[in-house]
Amino acid sequence: MLREALHPPLREASFWAVQVAVVTLAGLHFYLDSAGILESTAFPTGSPVGLLLLPVLYAALRHGLAGSAATALWATLLWLPDLALPNALGHPADDLIDLAIVDGVAVFVGVHIERAMIQRRRVEAAEGERREVELRYQELFQTNFFPIVIVDAHGVITEANPAAAAAFGDRITGRTTDMALGVAHDGVGRQTEASIESVDTGDGVVGTYRMRVARVRPGGTDGGDYRQLVFQDLTEEYRERAAVRLYAARLLAAQEEERQHIAHEIHDDPLQRLIHLARRMDRLVVQGGPGPTSTALLETRFELLEIIGRLRDVARGLRPPGLDQLGLVAAVRGLLADVEDAHAVRLDFEVTGTPVRLTADVELGAFRIIQEAVSNVTRHASAHAARVGLHYDEDALRIRVADDGIGFDARPGTGAGGAQLGLVGMRERASLLGGRLVVSSTPGRGTVIEARLPASPPPMSVAG
Repeated sequence: MLREALHPPLREASFWAVQVAVVTLAGLHFYLDSAGILESTAFPTGSPVGLLLLPVLYAALRHGLAGSAATALWATLLWLPDLALPNALGHPADDLIDLAIVDGVAVFVGVHIERAMIQRRRVEAAEGERREVELRYQELFQTNFFPIVIVDAHGVITEANPAAAAAFGDRITGRTTDMALGVAHDGVGRQTEASIESVDTGDGVVGTYRMRVARVRPGGTDGGDYRQLVFQDLTEEYRERAAVRLYAARLLAAQEEERQHIAHEIHDDPLQRLIHLARRMDRLVVQGGPGPTSTALLETRFELLEIIGRLRDVARGLRPPGLDQLGLVAAVRGLLADVEDAHAVRLDFEVTGTPVRLTADVELGAFRIIQEAVSNVTRHASAHAARVGLHYDEDALRIRVADDGIGFDARPGTGAGGAQLGLVGMRERASLLGGRLVVSSTPGRGTVIEARLPASPPPMSVAG
């Protein structure tokens, strides 16, 4: 504030007008005092000096401390010649007191007015910044290519940018989000992350949008908060993604159908013929009695039985035996028994909840996930034991396969190539069924695969 006091407004015409008034009062006082006129009762004592308060106060009101301090100093300097008059003609003591009062008033009033002016300048600067920010926001709001709407505390759309008007229609302002967009207002105010919403874009067309919510203009005219809703159009992206998922689902269905066909073909024709041939060899061995020919037939029969066993394994791998007739639990038990017979690994099986028959797609997908997970245990994990768990919830099936193997780095793009390809297939199966699969593994600490599949998977569609 002292810096302002030392810089009077020398470029202001009103400041110099005040100084002219001070010079006039000082000259008038000197003339009256030197002429002895002030000795009469025509003028009250201290009147000329008291009149200095008028220009000082005006300077304070007009220019703050800089104006009042400079004016008071100027007045004091102009009064010095009057103080030098003989005592018989002047009133130096009274004048000194009056000048001190004028200077004190100048400083006191100037300081207070200067503070008020500084505060006003700060308020004006803040208001200017607010207006600048608001203008920038309005420019961004109007030119943003994302649809943006402003919603009040009651869910009524108060503003919409041109992109929103083009996407949702130019009559959405003044309507609620429920009516104009098909987006429920309940919960929007508590939303902290982006959500995927189905938005009515008019004429019965529904698009898929990612919606982000932010508070704007808190404490509006009605005392409520305003929300800014920013929409990112994902309709085409979701359509393409749904088309890819539908294609993958149909591809898997065709693959399963082909596997089932091949399994039936192996079981119904070649496998049955080989079994019949093995039985004929048994009869020939019995009829021929001991001898080189019987020995050769027995060796051939053993090789034939081994081929029959391998063909049965191939058929079981192509189509889980008993899955359609006996259900998922029985099929998994059979799978684990076959794996234990063929590999040196202990497989424990646990079922919790109430086992129920699920849709064919869910049971087949669950079986394939377990089958691939157990295959990874035997081929890649170098595990001694693994535990397979099925838990039946009211609305979902949870799968857990944990082993004590060597583990691997489960981050995408790392780890064993074969195992990673199997994980991709398991994730895709879970995703196609509307579920989710999570892999947890650390080198040297084994691997845990967990999946959650809904009991009733959502229908596949390419609609947005």
